[in-house]
Amino acid sequence: MSRRYSWVLIVVLASIALVYYPVAAKEDTAQIKLKKTAISKKNLYTYTVKKGDVISSIIRHVPGITEQDIANNYKIVRDLNPNIHNVNNLEVGQTIVLPGIPITEQDNNEAEAASVPTENVATEKASVTRERVSDASPMTYKVRHGDTLYRIIRSELKVNEVNIPPTVRAIKSINPNIKNVNRIYAGTLIKLPGKTVFVKTPEEIKPVSQDVVATSDKAMQPAKIIEVKDKKIMPPEARLALLKQIVSQMNGTLTTSGNYYLPIPNAGQVTIDCSKIPLIEFDNATVFLDLENRADNNLKKIIGSWKNYSLVKINNDDDSFGILKKILTATKTYDIIKSEKPLTIGTSPTIEIMVDWLIVKPIPRQQSKTVVQGLRPIDENSILLPKSVKNYAQRNGLFITEFSEATGIVGKPDEIYSLPPIPVFPTNSAKDFTYALVTQLGLSAQKEFDIQLFDTVRDGFNLSLKADVLITKDNKKYVVYSQPLSQQFINALKQAGDETIFVSDGDSPKTIMESVLGGIEIPFSYEHFVFSGPEKNQAPYVLKFTGTKINQDFYVVGFDMDSELRGLLQEVWSVKIARY
Repeated sequence: MSRRYSWVLIVVLASIALVYYPVAAKEDTAQIKLKKTAISKKNLYTYTVKKGDVISSIIRHVPGITEQDIANNYKIVRDLNPNIHNVNNLEVGQTIVLPGIPITEQDNNEAEAASVPTENVATEKASVTRERVSDASPMTYKVRHGDTLYRIIRSELKVNEVNIPPTVRAIKSINPNIKNVNRIYAGTLIKLPGKTVFVKTPEEIKPVSQDVVATSDKAMQPAKIIEVKDKKIMPPEARLALLKQIVSQMNGTLTTSGNYYLPIPNAGQVTIDCSKIPLIEFDNATVFLDLENRADNNLKKIIGSWKNYSLVKINNDDDSFGILKKILTATKTYDIIKSEKPLTIGTSPTIEIMVDWLIVKPIPRQQSKTVVQGLRPIDENSILLPKSVKNYAQRNGLFITEFSEATGIVGKPDEIYSLPPIPVFPTNSAKDFTYALVTQLGLSAQKEFDIQLFDTVRDGFNLSLKADVLITKDNKKYVVYSQPLSQQFINALKQAGDETIFVSDGDSPKTIMESVLGGIEIPFSYEHFVFSGPEKNQAPYVLKFTGTKINQDFYVVGFDMDSELRGLLQEVWSVKIARY
């Protein structure tokens, strides 16, 4: 009986083993198939957004990406592009960084060490070529005076000519604060790419059908994908306000109300409603703005028949530069051109300002142009110029207009600085200059002080000299004379423990200052100083002047420093200014 139960038990156990074996095998197979993939973040690509692109279509065209990878790569793309606040709302022309080819976890180390292989992708994907740019670790570089991005790439990254364009795009993508890679300023800190692979396409990646994108995006993302808008157009009122400011700064007028009368010989006159067709008047040109295609052919012919009169048609999708180009071309006096280098304004101090566009007035028969106005378009991430810088430019004959294509005129309010009166060192005599200088530096000083060299009790006779200035520093006395002394008196002063400094009324303030500062052992330097706005996370401008720097933050100049710029220097750089 017991033997029979034993056989039953063996049969049952064998059956259980047979049942669980395929289940376990099936589970092992499932684990292999569902193994998570990892993305190599050392191999990155850059892509420039085109009209109609959405994030899902861009991710689809990363070499090696499958439909199953899109959801995971969506998050990776967000992590790789922290400067893009919303990857669902891309701007045309934006440069985005894309991840490398997916590799399995167990192959991760091998794949990142090896070169990237060429893969077959779907028909809708563009063929690509890859270029490795640099094996150096990521680094930060401080732009020096005279640097260009081309020079930095060649000298710091050792990149050849072929790989410079993708390197420029990579630098743009990891430096979102740089709006134009062709304009970098001394003092700016920029990031340079490390070990990176870039992708070029012979033709930019063609987006897949929007129907396919919409279907896939709905399943992949809960958030709505917003299509890229080609350009922003400011409201009509803001556009007219911008034109009015620009025109008024060129001594012109913009009329948007009332009537304007055009006489017609032997026939009467034509009345133009300026609220419908605004009018711009310069000294030698009158331009009508046909905003809504209201002017009929007869009116166009009448206006065109008058000398120095023009009618310009303004389309709803014209941006500010397109409108200005039409208006200025009609005047036959002005033009608008792209700015290629910083504008230099003023002499003492000098300011260099980078703007995007210039309104110029060509000078006939001289092959030159006079800059009339600078235009600086900004976006929501741009930093505005300090008002003190714009005011200084205006006082030197140049207006700078900042505006947004979305909202119109923008600008900082006037800056109010709490400044003490600027110290002024008199230059009528070396004695007065020296005394004013050392007391401003906080040293103890006395003018016309008697120095006792000999006395009757000790030496049998009495002798004293009148010093121009007696300076006390660190319990040591320095005697300043503006008249020459004999060597015997100099030796007697040294025996008394006093250092002697000689200056002359005929010396320049700079020479007197150097003699006194050197004599009392105070650090100083005379040079051309440069203060860069981007170095302090400000808009692109550079302020320059020549002077004497004493200690760390005290500067003495030989000109009347603009009060607003003095306030800017004090607030941003903690610079104190004195002059002579």
